[in-house]
Amino acid sequence: MQKRGDTMTYGAIFRQIRINKGMKLKEAAGDTLSPSQLSRFENGLSMVTVETFYEALKNINATPQEFLFLVGDSQDNELNDAFKKIENLANTSDLINLKKLRDSWKKEVKTPYQWKHFLVLFIDNLLHVFETEQPLNQPEILDYLMQVEDWGEMELRIYTLFGFVFEVDTTYHLMKSAVKKSRKYMALPQDAKLLFTILSNNFSTFIFHKRFDYALETLKLYEEQLDKDVKLLDPHLDFLFNQGIMAFCQHDEEDGIALCEKVIELCQLFKQTENLERYEKRYQNWLHGHKDPGYKELTINIWTID
Repeated sequence: MQKRGDTMTYGAIFRQIRINKGMKLKEAAGDTLSPSQLSRFENGLSMVTVETFYEALKNINATPQEFLFLVGDSQDNELNDAFKKIENLANTSDLINLKKLRDSWKKEVKTPYQWKHFLVLFIDNLLHVFETEQPLNQPEILDYLMQVEDWGEMELRIYTLFGFVFEVDTTYHLMKSAVKKSRKYMALPQDAKLLFTILSNNFSTFIFHKRFDYALETLKLYEEQLDKDVKLLDPHLDFLFNQGIMAFCQHDEEDGIALCEKVIELCQLFKQTENLERYEKRYQNWLHGHKDPGYKELTINIWTID
């Protein structure tokens, strides 16, 4: 058994299960290995064979399925925490600490496909947009996505984050495939908003590039999915607000104001404090900026598990 790259080790998760079951090292070791060997494994100081590991799981009355669930949960929690750090720093335009976070993660990256590597590239892009108002071209992201024949959850999340750095036509052509594949993950709590995050980020990207035809098509896909009895509040708010932005772009100020203010009223009604602050700021920017032909806004949502 080996350590997981930047999450809890298998040994640490084994220890978590053992302690939760109130078992001592000697009881968990049984006749499979010595308590000292098990202790070293739990603390990430030594390895055990796969056969020995499965025997040790039996000793603590744990199934491989239970263990793998906790492995995934550990990874998701760490990833969620990482995105919250990025989101908090980006929302406050704290570029100094955003750079420090990027540099610290860069030192931990061991492989080009490790999550932290993609997060480092994402921060690089955020910093570039802050400084130049233009995305940073990073062909390695697209190269990776194009070499994977059947996108899984990881590839969908990468596309969600990096769609704005590709050529706008590339983002558009990948969108329908990404939407179709992301639908099967909607039943998973951590991915319930993934489809809507993809659509919202793509909508913002198309508006940024003034591809209003692509933006309208994205709104249509968004509405089709919402019509399937989606009970999450955030996607409904986001859809209404994006409709307001679309109205501003089509020089329909009256509808733009009505839709954006409706979202703000709903945030107040449902006590959505963070959403209220974010939408009010964006509304004021669009209200005063939409008549300027040079006005641009690029909003990239980072999904986190509530």
